[in-house]
Amino acid sequence: MKKELLVKTSAIITGLILLLGMNGVLFSLFVNEKLDLTQTYIASKDIAPRSEIKESDLLEIKIPKDYLMDYAYTNKNDIVGKYTEIQGMIPAGSVFYKNMLFDKEDIPDQASIQLKNGQTAYALEIDLSKLGSILVGNRIDIYVTIKDSEKTISGYLIRNARVIAMKDHNGISLQDENSTKIPYYVEIAISYDQIPYLTAAETNGEIRLFMASNQSDIQAEAQLDQTSDIYTYFTKNNKEEKSKDN
Repeated sequence: MKKELLVKTSAIITGLILLLGMNGVLFSLFVNEKLDLTQTYIASKDIAPRSEIKESDLLEIKIPKDYLMDYAYTNKNDIVGKYTEIQGMIPAGSVFYKNMLFDKEDIPDQASIQLKNGQTAYALEIDLSKLGSILVGNRIDIYVTIKDSEKTISGYLIRNARVIAMKDHNGISLQDENSTKIPYYVEIAISYDQIPYLTAAETNGEIRLFMASNQSDIQAEAQLDQTSDIYTYFTKNNKEEKSKDN
């Protein structure tokens, strides 16, 4: 009798479990249909400004389609490889809104992410008539001429500097839709110790830019030409100024 009761009880419990399981599946289907859930991605962690989005930064989830509307990316390929802007930190758990992400060349401050360790961006005002065919990404040689006590000193000051941006007179990148598209500044990547040389060259002389002869040389980038007369001139003057200060 007890055995028979135990079998009946087990059968009832099993039936209840199956019924509850079926109800759970039906409820899940009902909720999915009502909410119209769609697959998308959220940030798995805080993503800092000016960061490239990696696949490890994504967490796949399902959320109501109405919540996303047309403002967020739902395709992983539209997210991975893009960049956040300078003030565009993406908090963990956030969906990837379209206005948060940029292709590398379209980032508002895209020049800054092209700098290497120890480099800074230096903006040179340019004469459009002397710019020639120089474009962003080209490497240039910087030629300086100075008239000092009726003597002219000239020569290449910096070799193989990389052009990382071109901007109009408002400082807006030529790639920006609000730009005038007329170059006024050339932004180059140089090392910090070269800033005094370029500053002195702009203040006291005339600067001309020439396309570097070896565009493929990515090792010796933005090097002071220590064999030139203009380098010797600036180095000597710098030492004299320091002597006066002391």
